[in-house]
Amino acid sequence: MKRIVLFFPIILVVSACSSLPELDNNIQSQGWIDHQASINKVESWKIKGRAAVRDDSSSASFVLHWEQFNSNYELRLISSLGQGTYLLKGSEKKATIQTPKNKIFTADTAEQLIQDKLGWDIRLAGLKYWLRGIPEPNVEYSQLLLDAQGRLSDMKQSGFTISILRYAKKKNVSLPEKVFIRKRDIQLRLVIQNWEI
Repeated sequence: MKRIVLFFPIILVVSACSSLPELDNNIQSQGWIDHQASINKVESWKIKGRAAVRDDSSSASFVLHWEQFNSNYELRLISSLGQGTYLLKGSEKKATIQTPKNKIFTADTAEQLIQDKLGWDIRLAGLKYWLRGIPEPNVEYSQLLLDAQGRLSDMKQSGFTISILRYAKKKNVSLPEKVFIRKRDIQLRLVIQNWEI
């Protein structure tokens, strides 16, 4: 009799553990598919917000204005310490940066200009996807964690760890409001105050 009494609760616990996570995973998986589909429709957008960058030797904070029109972009980095504005423009083929002293430099990629002129190792090609809450296409990613609605919570891609700490709805699309991106030697925090899509 004791065996039956002890065995029955164990079956209940095992069956509960095996069925509930599967249901949750199915809901999250469908949410993730739906989330990516809605975000991929947002090819042109504008954001205004605040950003802070910290690496091994320095830190900086600035106001960020980012306009994306398909593959063309324009970023204004306005220093919060009165050190002027950097203007970064480009496409998939070429990028230019204008410094606070109105000097203009050109390179094949925005990453190269950001590294050379600002000293930051940031992947802009990935960032334009990460700040919308999706992975960069055709680039392997790992350690994907989703929230209860199936939206990106944490992920690793291109050597960076991307964490979305808060979302907001804009035209019925969930878009990140608070993003934390880090690599071994750099951290980037973004607080997006306004989305236009």
